[in-house]
Amino acid sequence: MARTPKTVEDRREQILAAAMRAFARKGFTRATNKDIAQEAGITPGLIYHYFENKEAVLKAMIEERSPVRLVRALSQELQTLPPETFLRLVTQQALQRVESEDFVQMLRVMVPEAIHNEAVSPLIANALREVVSSLSSYFAARMEQGELRQADSMLVAQTFLGSVMAFVLRRHVLRDPLALQYSQQEIADIVVTTILEGLLPR
Repeated sequence: MARTPKTVEDRREQILAAAMRAFARKGFTRATNKDIAQEAGITPGLIYHYFENKEAVLKAMIEERSPVRLVRALSQELQTLPPETFLRLVTQQALQRVESEDFVQMLRVMVPEAIHNEAVSPLIANALREVVSSLSSYFAARMEQGELRQADSMLVAQTFLGSVMAFVLRRHVLRDPLALQYSQQEIADIVVTTILEGLLPR
């Protein structure tokens, strides 16, 4: 059977979904390509047609099943939206993505791995850096236009991302009832309002 782009994409998705299950069951460190292959119903050697190694599988999971993909998909037109509109849109879409069952499962696997495995934390840090860099560029452009007051755009981006991440961790890792009582809309509203009140021109 020829490897059409659709076939390749389907097989990659099959392997990523299987890796998620294997990592959730055994953890990234203990899970092997054999475990991933068994979950996917394929031979271990087939994984190497799509991914160089287990770290490459993890890297693809982080990039393709996290807000990194959302940030990469933001069009130039969206990035010219006024700050309140843009930030609400991005926050709501990010929360929908990160509070999906797939991402929550990945989060529960990745948090302990990041703490105990030096090979994992740089992969997560790189993904976060890409999101921060994209947000920072947006904030810097709006500051340049006078829509937001001047500030360290990189620090603002990290503060914004950190606020959203804190809610997600409290809701899905700690299962904190205080954080769980709010809807995604309410969280997006308060995060955006709080950030913007500190940045709107005075």
